[in-house]
Amino acid sequence: MAIIYGVLLTDLGWQDLDSPLRPYTSEGPDGKYIYCTSVHPDGPFFVMVASCENSDGSTFEAEISIPHHYVKFIVSTAEKSQIGFMQ
Repeated sequence: MAIIYGVLLTDLGWQDLDSPLRPYTSEGPDGKYIYCTSVHPDGPFFVMVASCENSDGSTFEAEISIPHHYVKFIVSTAEKSQIGFMQ
């Protein structure tokens, strides 16, 4: 079973990165988050793989690298519905 991730950024992270991250951002009851198929926190940057939808409805995955200090919280689980802030 595949693991999925929900990533919340700090207020400063959203302030500095809101525009470039907008295509990968979703909105939930607790605010903005990024839904990811994988994360790699061990290098010099926090790396996320997130899906994005094109204007024609097709989707693609993008690897996004951001400084670690922008990451507030990460949740991993087997199902998207189990991540509280995504509901």
